[in-house]
Amino acid sequence: MSLKPLLIEIGTEEIPAGVAPRMGAALKEAVEKLLADANVAVDTLQLGVTPRRLLLHVAACPVMQEDREEVVWGPPEHVAYKDGEPTGAAIGFAKKSGMSLDDFELADKGDGKARYMKAVRSVAGRPVAAIIAEAMPAILRKLPSPKQMKWNDGEHRDDAFIRPIRWIAARIGGEVIDFSFAGVTSGKISRGHRVHGSSGEIDVNDPFAWLESQSVVADRAKRLTDISSQLNKAADAAGVELVEDADLLEEVADLTEWPHVITGRYDEDFLRLPEEVSRIELKHHQRCFSTRDADGKMSNVFFAVANIASKDPSAVATGNERVVNARLADAAFYFDRDPKETLDARVERLSEIVFQDGLGMVGDQVRRMRGFVLDNATALGVDANSAQRAAYLCKSDLTTGLVGEFPELQGYMGGIYARMDGESAEVAEAIAFHYAPAGADDDLSPNTISRALAIAERADKLLGYFHIGRIPTASADPFGLRRAAIGLIRLLADDGIAVDLTLSKVLDEAAKQWNQQRVTIHITKETKSAVAEFVRERWLGMTGSGYSRQALEAALHAAVELPFHQSVAVAQLLTGFADSEAGQAAAAANKRIANILKKAGAVSLEIDRSLLIEVAEQNLYDKLCEAEQEFPEVPEHQLNVLADLREAVDGFFDDVMVMAEEEKLRANRLALLARLRGLFLRLADISRL
Repeated sequence: MSLKPLLIEIGTEEIPAGVAPRMGAALKEAVEKLLADANVAVDTLQLGVTPRRLLLHVAACPVMQEDREEVVWGPPEHVAYKDGEPTGAAIGFAKKSGMSLDDFELADKGDGKARYMKAVRSVAGRPVAAIIAEAMPAILRKLPSPKQMKWNDGEHRDDAFIRPIRWIAARIGGEVIDFSFAGVTSGKISRGHRVHGSSGEIDVNDPFAWLESQSVVADRAKRLTDISSQLNKAADAAGVELVEDADLLEEVADLTEWPHVITGRYDEDFLRLPEEVSRIELKHHQRCFSTRDADGKMSNVFFAVANIASKDPSAVATGNERVVNARLADAAFYFDRDPKETLDARVERLSEIVFQDGLGMVGDQVRRMRGFVLDNATALGVDANSAQRAAYLCKSDLTTGLVGEFPELQGYMGGIYARMDGESAEVAEAIAFHYAPAGADDDLSPNTISRALAIAERADKLLGYFHIGRIPTASADPFGLRRAAIGLIRLLADDGIAVDLTLSKVLDEAAKQWNQQRVTIHITKETKSAVAEFVRERWLGMTGSGYSRQALEAALHAAVELPFHQSVAVAQLLTGFADSEAGQAAAAANKRIANILKKAGAVSLEIDRSLLIEVAEQNLYDKLCEAEQEFPEVPEHQLNVLADLREAVDGFFDDVMVMAEEEKLRANRLALLARLRGLFLRLADISRL
């Protein structure tokens, strides 16, 4: 078998940060599947991703697909033959398949149901280059991207891509994999760095080395390591500590092909700004890294990552410093001006800010959040007065100039301004952290009031958006409702600050606040159910800590809904139980009982003691009554009681015919099983383990 290197490179205009890695991974997966489906065995595909290229490379790829035998199945015997003679359907199928009727026989597909026309034909292997060339346009059309562009170079094209494609290099050894996409035809020519590189025939044996000679680090992991190393060296040289930021590191890696770290300094006067203001400005607007001095305080040294190796780095640094100083001057202006009006005085202006089209104003949202935390202060474990005050002020920083200029600072600046206004430390902290957790991996706030506000806000948002039909689809969630649901789950499931509210109670209370407002919105029972299902689906899809999905599902289907943190405890308990012999026996018995009751339909819970004629059913009844009367409160003890019923349950199924012919006996035994299942459901639906 002849093996040669395989190379596919798609060259584009600059792809937005964060998109190219996803597209590269999808391209790699699609080509791997293509080759696997064609029985073309290759070593691992090496992926390269930069802002201007998606690259795949294999050191040794078969040039030809191996010959193979292919089984062709035709119509069933009763269609293909009549009175022993082939029908028109059989003749037509053979002709369509390019074979004669003599090539076919009648054979069973293995299920024993019928015989079908069957033939085995030899298929010659095809050139792998042809297989890839045929598939590539469709693969490229399906690569995931948030938005696609169509562009013209003097001719109309239907193909779209995230950014205009400028070249395609595709080869197996010296042979070009010949295809076209979006008006660009594949060849051997690639392009190096936009400034430092040039065009030329890319080395099919080692494209990564060729690209490095053209000032392009195509290996994303290597680029990340290079940038990190340069940042630490620059920090050592400047005598400061780098503020690590993994997200920013990935972003600058996705924006550069030949990264070089530049050291800059902004005016020391801006160090009077809150640290987060400078950090957000540097990160979100300039993509620069912050630093701290030897005392752990914010330093005016920052690091930018340029995409060129400048002959005069100081000039690049000066340019960055000029932009950063201008932005920080704006921030300082607003920071000096905003406190002249207190958060309290700004609250009325929230009635002028739209919460969402069709859902009223932010001022309405604040009133709902205040009502929620006031009504549920005890269950949420917060002081009602402080919680009300924090809820009243928590959105007021949206009216400040600084948050208007830097929206990423909402909440944080509210906390700072609240302290400057003389609000209590507890209220100020609650305002600062009430957006937490903003992401799936963010820490939960240590402040109880901020958690209460966050629960109120997320439940309020989910109900409101579901009410107006802004429900996430499979591919889109523009309003962040999945993130809101996951945040709500984490807030309710955490046992560090336990919330003694069930999900139903949370949604009922949030809906009550909506329905009490003087707006034409009424949150219906159906909307609450839809939101509850949406939240539970998200929870079952999350990776649990110390419990399995099946155990959580069992806990969530208990007869009595529990607060989330208690469901977590039950799920953790069931996870260990499910792996034990007793657990597996209990799960099997519960599945059997559930199936019997499901088929039986409506079943009474009244048991007639006189109709228990078998010893085994009398024994199960006695054990059940004993367990019902002394059923403990603690889940662990409940599980022990249920596990102790195993012998009686096994004896019942061994010796008793549930579906007896006599109707009264049958109904009485079904009632016994229904009562037994009801007892199990007081803890969880064990049949789901």
